[in-house]
Amino acid sequence: MTTLRQRVAAKRREQTLALNKAAICFAIAAAGFTMLGACASDTSHQRLVEETYTVQQGDTLRTIAEAYLPKNTGGRRYILEFEEGIKELNPWIVENHYTIHPGDKIKITYWVKDGKEDDE
Repeated sequence: MTTLRQRVAAKRREQTLALNKAAICFAIAAAGFTMLGACASDTSHQRLVEETYTVQQGDTLRTIAEAYLPKNTGGRRYILEFEEGIKELNPWIVENHYTIHPGDKIKITYWVKDGKEDDE
């Protein structure tokens, strides 16, 4: 005959085991969804375009990003993400406290669908 303490301990072990199994199942499912998302964003039908833009009078990082964002036909990008991409490609902009001048050369990249010509 088991005591109440033994039954409670056995019940707790069962619950812990059940929670561990649920956590493992959740982790496997999450990994599967992550892999599915990676496959869905397959870049095999896209190509990365890199351009060099020469800064004009009155340009800001935002206006440059706004001008190039429509060229990005290979997937959804948001304006802030596009601006950050410009900063990452051009670390000197950050070092200069985000100051750009006419004549500066800025690298810009964007994705286009295969078969679609880029505008420049």
